[in-house]
Amino acid sequence: MADFISTIHYYNVILVLASALVTGIWGLILYFTRKDLTEKGLYRPWRIALVVTSGLGLLQGLLGITMVSLGLKAGTGTGLYYLHYVYGAIVAFAVPVALTYTTGGKNPRRDLLIFSIATLILAAAGARAWMTGPNPPIGA
Repeated sequence: MADFISTIHYYNVILVLASALVTGIWGLILYFTRKDLTEKGLYRPWRIALVVTSGLGLLQGLLGITMVSLGLKAGTGTGLYYLHYVYGAIVAFAVPVALTYTTGGKNPRRDLLIFSIATLILAAAGARAWMTGPNPPIGA
């Protein structure tokens, strides 16, 4: 069971990084091109991408917590391996924390910028977490 979860955790990081980069860059393009936002708030396709990115980040964190509960440690389990957990927490909570800084739809352009920056921070933290704890699954 631990091998299966480790494999999913190892390969899900690619999805997290790709979706966070696409969502962040796309959001900045929408912001700087002054894309007209609807009265209902953020551009709907981008908002769906944001939800997917957030969900993948939370899934990655959940898989990591499951692995820790099974007694596994990041990387070799020596040195600064605990930084993997710090960066992983940033990945899991970047978008939910950014939600506290948004206007709740009163200023959709500001919300777009905040969420775009949050997803780029998520991508940076995800890349750093991958660097501090790469542990290829057994058989890979």
